[in-house]
Amino acid sequence: MKKISRRSFVKTTAVTAASLSLFGLAGCKKTEQKPVTQDAAAPVAEGAKTGHTVVIAGGGYGGATTAKYLKILNPAINVILVDRNAEHVSCAMSNEVIFGLRDISEITMPLKRLADNHGIDFRQAEVTGLDKEKKVLKTSAGDIAYDKLVVSPGISMDYDPALSFTEDKQASMPHAWIAGKQTEILRDMVSQIKSGDTVILRTPVALYRCPPGPYERACLFGSTALKKGAKVVVLDPNPQIMSKKPLFEKAFTTTYKNILQYIPNTKVTSIDFEKKIIKTDKGEFQGTLINFIPDQKAGELVFTLGLVENGKKWASVDPKTFESTLAKDVYVIGDAIDSAPVTEMPKSGTIANATGKVVAENLVRIFAGKEPLVPFVGNTCYSLVNDTEAIWIATLYEYSAEKNKIVTRNGANGIPEAASVENRINGDSWGNNILIDTFM
Repeated sequence: MKKISRRSFVKTTAVTAASLSLFGLAGCKKTEQKPVTQDAAAPVAEGAKTGHTVVIAGGGYGGATTAKYLKILNPAINVILVDRNAEHVSCAMSNEVIFGLRDISEITMPLKRLADNHGIDFRQAEVTGLDKEKKVLKTSAGDIAYDKLVVSPGISMDYDPALSFTEDKQASMPHAWIAGKQTEILRDMVSQIKSGDTVILRTPVALYRCPPGPYERACLFGSTALKKGAKVVVLDPNPQIMSKKPLFEKAFTTTYKNILQYIPNTKVTSIDFEKKIIKTDKGEFQGTLINFIPDQKAGELVFTLGLVENGKKWASVDPKTFESTLAKDVYVIGDAIDSAPVTEMPKSGTIANATGKVVAENLVRIFAGKEPLVPFVGNTCYSLVNDTEAIWIATLYEYSAEKNKIVTRNGANGIPEAASVENRINGDSWGNNILIDTFM
């Protein structure tokens, strides 16, 4: 991978934070108020008021960013944010919580605070369905009419039925890949690691949330094992390390040379939950702590709303606009997007934040009678390789009309030469800033 200079990297991260052209519309003229059309015979759903109404389902990095920036760009838009939870626990930086480097309160973001700060109407409710024709989102708190609907549900686990590894097993074998209670359970397990123990980490098959995340977790398991006299086995079904390969590979083969065993191209065939044995096509592995991260698919919400084509695991969208190919005036952003046909962008908090800004800006443009802009976004991601040193990756992505896909911009990507304490400090700043940018 091409290395970019520190100066270029700083520019790249700045572009990511600003979402490029976003603030070009900050002073745009407010649009004329327009009522939502309703069927005269049908009851009037809540939200059918004067003015443009954008309903956002999902209050993570994508949904929260969209809601916030819609109100920043045009405060006259009626923005309704719906999420089943009162707060969002960030998956970004949750590895730090697991290994005692952050408190979970630092990555727990109350959605009401965001709503109060920006005049967003927040509803804590379960989304139950969608009437695409009448443009009504159905929720446990009632029906909500919309002009535009943005869906940002993140991921869900794609459990392999052959392994009998389901949600009810999470108390004893948490994946902790959706941050929250499982993060705390795994944190407590990590704190109990002792001399002679063996930790087994199974990484998910790509595509999954946060490509470098499993390897960062492997390094932090290695750092813990190094201090406590334990061992780590990483079972990777992928053919190689899927992100920041040279730097993670260096950590595995130098810092954790006698501590960590990395085994790629490994298929798990069964799990003995009682004996804590993982059976694979490369032999059996017994551990005292098993962190099995399942394969993944789009958040269940897009399946509930009928936004996934039959036989697929991710939502189909137009790469120019992120509008669903299955429902007009419905947009899907963040991790739930079907990457392969649409984009080379990873599934990450930064990309969810960036795509939220793209959709917010374009909805403001559409309401103002202007053409939407094609995506041009950046991704930045920091990963720890031990308690004090980190690495990063930075990439720019742009829409290619020739490929009808969002692709990596030539020459606009890179990684550092090595891990460093400075990267760790910069990573802390990046993490804190994206939380502020998204949720405050």
